[in-house]
Amino acid sequence: MRFSSDTLLLSTKLKIPAPRKNYILRRALFEKLSACKDMGVVFISGGAGTGKTTLLTSFIRETGLKNVCWVSMDSSNANVYSFWLYFTAAVNAYWEEDESLLEMMRANTDASHMEGLLIALINRLCSEEDCYMVLDDVQYVKDEVLIRTFEFFLKAMPPNFHLFLLSREEPPIYLGPLAMSGRLLFIDGKQMQLSFVEGMSFLRDTLKLTGSDRELEELNRYAEGWIGGLQLSVAAGQYSGQLLRAGGGIAVNYLTREVFETLTEADRVFLIKTSFLSYFDAPICMKLFEGFTESEFEQTVEGLIRKNLFIICIDERNNVYRYHNILSEYLAEQFKKIPEREKRDLCKKAADIFLERGDLEEAMNEYYAAKDYDAVLSMARTMEGRIESWNCLDKVPLEKLMEDADLAAQCFMYNLGNMNMDRCQDIFEKFREYYGDSDIFHIVQFAEVYISHSDCILPEYHALTSEQIDCLPFGQGAKAMILVENSAALVEKMEYEEAESTAKKAIQISEGINVFVEFFAYTQLAQVYEEVGRMNDSLACYGKAMEMFYHPSMMSGVGTSYYFGLVGVYMRRMELEKSEETLEAARLLMDSYHIRIEVAEVTLVFHEAEQKFLTGDIKGGSEKAYGILRQYPSLSRLTMARLIYELDCAGNLPEAMAGEFLEELETALNYKEQPFMRLLRARLLYKQGETEEALRETEEIMKFSRLHTNKLRLVEAGVLKIFMLTGSMDKNLRHRDISNLLKEAIHYAWEDRILMPFYMDREVLIPLLKELYEKENGKGAMPPAEINFLKDVLTACKGRAILSKESELLSERESEVLAELARGITNREIAEKLCISQATVKTHVLSIFNKLGVSSRMMAVEAGRKKGLLRT
Repeated sequence: MRFSSDTLLLSTKLKIPAPRKNYILRRALFEKLSACKDMGVVFISGGAGTGKTTLLTSFIRETGLKNVCWVSMDSSNANVYSFWLYFTAAVNAYWEEDESLLEMMRANTDASHMEGLLIALINRLCSEEDCYMVLDDVQYVKDEVLIRTFEFFLKAMPPNFHLFLLSREEPPIYLGPLAMSGRLLFIDGKQMQLSFVEGMSFLRDTLKLTGSDRELEELNRYAEGWIGGLQLSVAAGQYSGQLLRAGGGIAVNYLTREVFETLTEADRVFLIKTSFLSYFDAPICMKLFEGFTESEFEQTVEGLIRKNLFIICIDERNNVYRYHNILSEYLAEQFKKIPEREKRDLCKKAADIFLERGDLEEAMNEYYAAKDYDAVLSMARTMEGRIESWNCLDKVPLEKLMEDADLAAQCFMYNLGNMNMDRCQDIFEKFREYYGDSDIFHIVQFAEVYISHSDCILPEYHALTSEQIDCLPFGQGAKAMILVENSAALVEKMEYEEAESTAKKAIQISEGINVFVEFFAYTQLAQVYEEVGRMNDSLACYGKAMEMFYHPSMMSGVGTSYYFGLVGVYMRRMELEKSEETLEAARLLMDSYHIRIEVAEVTLVFHEAEQKFLTGDIKGGSEKAYGILRQYPSLSRLTMARLIYELDCAGNLPEAMAGEFLEELETALNYKEQPFMRLLRARLLYKQGETEEALRETEEIMKFSRLHTNKLRLVEAGVLKIFMLTGSMDKNLRHRDISNLLKEAIHYAWEDRILMPFYMDREVLIPLLKELYEKENGKGAMPPAEINFLKDVLTACKGRAILSKESELLSERESEVLAELARGITNREIAEKLCISQATVKTHVLSIFNKLGVSSRMMAVEAGRKKGLLRT
């Protein structure tokens, strides 16, 4: 397996520990373990020092078990990111030179889309060949998010993949389904205890003790099968296990009085002053201790191993070691007693060593332990946003972090994505304190709605010029984030072309460098396109974002914003099954990751209300909308604009709410000129009898939308004007204008399938749509594509009656034959494709000619298109 220079720790944790010399053969347990091929999980439980690791390593060696990978866990692997990174790195050994999935996992910062990545991992593991994974010390799995992803993996784990889980505690994950299916083998602490015979064998054959039978038998009995207790006792050079009876706490005292105090001063110093290291070898120790030689290192380590201390060799070739958790935890307490300055010096020296080696993660952690925050910040800049830097960076005291606005901004976005709102609030307030009303503060100000109790007011974006952005003290990654926010601000200012260009620039900067920013840039570009009615382009952008959606660097907050953006496009297109599926995905995400942010909860209910309106459930939609206001009585009415529009279309808008919206809009300078807000204002004014002002406002919106090619608002404004003209006294003028407006709306709506505006005013539009269809179908000037869309509009509006006659014009088989005629293929080819005879094809063709009143294939195809029987 190949690893880059900055992942030495990763490689050493993935080594299968070498079983100790002269290990005992635990035949009864070996027999149980021999069933591993038929098991999904083999769970081996036992306290510290019960021999779980030795049992498995000796079983692997004795049986010659193939395709085994290993992860030795510790507290640093207790989070979802580190756990799956090491897991993926371990199984990567199976995939000759293919490290793509590992590289994706290395960038991991969030669990919100981990399941998608795990699906790729599961699919990759699925094969005909059995393979095995050992997770040693799995008791560190306590994090709820990690447990959920672990259980997800277990449910879908391929049958050829088998897990050995070694733990000091009961299973942290639910294994019931595996037990019920007979695919769980459980070996508990009691079974792990050495039998008396095994204990004696361990003392005599493994530890090579030469005491009398009575002495060894006494020690064996006192140890009560605890193999670690035997090692601790023997390490003390005594045969009394009396102190072991009281359990784990006594082990600490035992280590102090019977082991640690019996060591030489040099050995004690070595143990304590290397205890803070995750791993060590001769080169590290030679640089850590002045004048320390490789020969001295080897002598020291060999001497400690001979004393049966818990030192584990994790890389036999390079002689890399780490301490067993029992000893490591004990030594950590001893390390705390060292003078503070000396501890910092050791950590600083170790950090320099790791940095020189290229192990950036360990270097940064040690700089943090040394409280050298300047070095931590310097490392964070060097590591350019990698998860290893973000985890450590987030621990830096806020006052220090704020010295670097770039890193502080990254840390803010990191916590915002992880929905750590308390930390976000703290950073936000510091930005306000340090940078006031400057351009730097504006880059985080948009998020105030998400982190404060602000009655869910709409976010306030501040567009910066290119010159302002260039002057900011940020790297490319942070500047790309600013460009994304700038794009949103430009949409508010109705500068659509510039908003599109800015989002594309953010994509260009972040592409291949920062998938987190690239994802947001694509979703922002999608929102630009949605605003101007380019729904096809918007969906294409969401498709691009979907490619990054399950990337490990995505964060929990990303999921909600992604789903809420996508559902809006589906609703515009009246693709209601897709919008419901997307809403369900958002609900599951919020439940799974306990997202309880006010703005997210309101947005979910908001979309649920819209979904009900669009499916014809007026009562349900109205109740949802009113429910939001009951729960949030001071909620800004501007945030409710679309629901207010839908309530009005449904005839369920309270007069007071309409007045509140109009009043609030008058003072909202950022939103007063936006097309949709003006459309809603015009509609409400019309309802209040101010027809002239309403028509004037609508005309201005249409003029603006034509000028800026905003198809969505042009369609909405056209439909609104039609709605208002239906009450005009001049019927001739009304009919002529309505027909032209309806044609224009369909012209701008068909390509991107903007159906929602027609549906909202369907009661007024259905007769007009039917009249237009009857006039234009097959004989008018409207292009076939627009005729077909007109049919779809009627269908969406539930105006199907006019279509029934022609939909039954041809039989199902005749329709299939007509579709093949349109492809220009011969009768013989049609017969082969439809699995019928050529004579039958000829009969169907003649019937089609007769029904359509034509005499040739070309004329039949043309007539079929005009009548909407063929898609263009």
